Amino acid sequence: MQSPIHVSFSIDRSYLQHFGVTLTSLFENNPFTFHVHLFSGEFEESELHEIKKITENYHSLFTFYKLEHKDFDGFFLSNHITLASYYRIFIPELIDKSIPKLLHLDSDMIVKKSIADLWNIEMGKIIIAGIPDPNQDGENNKRLGIPASHKYINAGVLLLNCDEWRKNNITSVLKEFIIRSGSMLNFHDQDALNKILFEHSLILPPKWNQQSAVFEMSRNKLLEVYGENELDEAINDPSIIHYTGSSKPWDYLNLHPFKKEYFKYLEKTIWRNYTFKNVTITKRIQKLLMCILGVKGFQKLVSKALPSN
Repeated sequence: MQSPIHVSFSIDRSYLQHFGVTLTSLFENNPFTFHVHLFSGEFEESELHEIKKITENYHSLFTFYKLEHKDFDGFFLSNHITLASYYRIFIPELIDKSIPKLLHLDSDMIVKKSIADLWNIEMGKIIIAGIPDPNQDGENNKRLGIPASHKYINAGVLLLNCDEWRKNNITSVLKEFIIRSGSMLNFHDQDALNKILFEHSLILPPKWNQQSAVFEMSRNKLLEVYGENELDEAINDPSIIHYTGSSKPWDYLNLHPFKKEYFKYLEKTIWRNYTFKNVTITKRIQKLLMCILGVKGFQKLVSKALPSN
């Protein structure tokens, strides 16, 4: 029997539906046996009945890990940074030591294709593999003291070499850095991972983590981060869609080009009767104008309508 593909997620209670959708898309497009490792500080095991059913329906395994708040003493929090942001730094230490490698995914994603090629990447001594964040202007590297030659990785899709991680005691190193750095960490654990592991990382093509910025930034800026062919592939034929940013497909006003993919897999879950919240006449008019003018065109229209000082 082939060994399962180990994939991990870390979520809080508000993301249970979206986690179920991400998981369903992963199973639907990958005829493999998975072992799903879920990390959270908010659920009791009894609350995860539906997730267990999803994994069982696709002949896969599920393990839940309850994290304690005391594990995060001294970690910087703010209105937009919650404990869930830090869960993933504990994962390689908490899973069974016999597991050498792990794929970590965020839960605002759709896995559109097979991940076999991603999973089969040979890592050697590399500790993490990931995809550059397109919103790179050099400031993150400067702020963190990372050489400009190293690309800043988005932590939404990470291939983790658990053996090397444990051998180098990376969880403890990250915890110490996070506590010491405090509010300097604009992007919480993502900053810490980039700072501590930039010399031990492998850069992957953006098709494995198509971030929303590829539809929002100029092509010239994107080509400073990605090669031309790999950028076109990420935009037109991604393997994993990552709905980054504050606007998500389950928001009424969201206009992501791959928004329908979320609802395609939502239909295959118990949350299929989901409806948009607080859809007012004003929002309907706003969305119509956004569809006609585009988001940037709508923003220009609003700025012109606002009184100037």
